[in-house]
Amino acid sequence: MTDDYEIYAEQIIVHKVRSAWFEMSRMFNQVATAHNITLSVGFTLIAIYEEEGTPVTKIAPRMGMEPNSLSRLLKSMETDGLVERVPDARDKRKVLVKLTEKGHEKRKVSIKSVFRLNNAMLGDLDPIKVKHFYEVINSVPKSTSKTLDKMLKEIEESN
Repeated sequence: MTDDYEIYAEQIIVHKVRSAWFEMSRMFNQVATAHNITLSVGFTLIAIYEEEGTPVTKIAPRMGMEPNSLSRLLKSMETDGLVERVPDARDKRKVLVKLTEKGHEKRKVSIKSVFRLNNAMLGDLDPIKVKHFYEVINSVPKSTSKTLDKMLKEIEESN
């Protein structure tokens, strides 16, 4: 019997996206580890507005994370001295996440890493291919949502 995984994997968009993300995350993790942070911490630092801070409620959607997961991550980042939670001066009901001096430093490293890879990819690709890539990747959320709705309906009907 032949292992046909490679044959199928080469034809599956999801596999290609996952494989590409794995390579990128491996690179980012190596850089992050060298700066005593994690990939998740680096991307969270990028999602926080550098000057005024960012409401907690806006960070999770920016990152595609669940609020519970973000809560644990922010707690860890506070413990590590990267961020602090402060009441919003204009609306005391809101809590802002602000970068500490250490958080600013690590954010700069994170942004530099992301843009360095982004610029390398832009340099390696024809601008027309980049345009097509964005057209394709921007369709993923719609396809995902539509497919999930159908799958959940099928599950519900089979129960």
